[in-house]
Amino acid sequence: MEALRLAIDLLHVPSSVRRVRMDPLPQGVAILLRIAAGDGSAVEEAVRATDRSAEVVREAATFFIEQILLTAEADSYRVLGATPNATPGELRYNMALLLKWLHPDNAPEAQQSVFVNRVTMAWDDLKTPERRAAYDQAKAITKPRRSDHRRQKALRRAPRVVISRRNTAIGPSYGLIRRALLFLLGGPRRW
Repeated sequence: MEALRLAIDLLHVPSSVRRVRMDPLPQGVAILLRIAAGDGSAVEEAVRATDRSAEVVREAATFFIEQILLTAEADSYRVLGATPNATPGELRYNMALLLKWLHPDNAPEAQQSVFVNRVTMAWDDLKTPERRAAYDQAKAITKPRRSDHRRQKALRRAPRVVISRRNTAIGPSYGLIRRALLFLLGGPRRW
């Protein structure tokens, strides 16, 4: 239930998402997939284990999947909620649960269907031993060195847009526009 407890923590403290995205997946991601896919016994098990409502458990599972598994930086294993040492059966099972969760008949008003392509592409990378070996080999070649990882992490924190403070003649709304742009683009928040 490590993954379930982490999912509930993330739901209540979403500022931890960035850190958790960098960490290895916790044990028990499959129960989150089962909960999201609508498995009633998994929901009941989670409710008993956490003393949380079924609604909170479902929301936490969905939040974890969207924020930790289906991010743009996630590799195909992570998208499927697995590690590189997962069996083909585990990968297939996780893929099926994700597609069941994403199916429009399960939540027609939800916008989750945008993730279907990520799941199917990840499955396509790993579905046969040959494709999986090719994927693993390509991943090993492009795997960043430890120093590259630190540099990439620093670049993610760096401001993406530089707006000059010298040009204040733009008008009184300049400061507000500048702050909005920096907020939207992930720049420094020193206002």
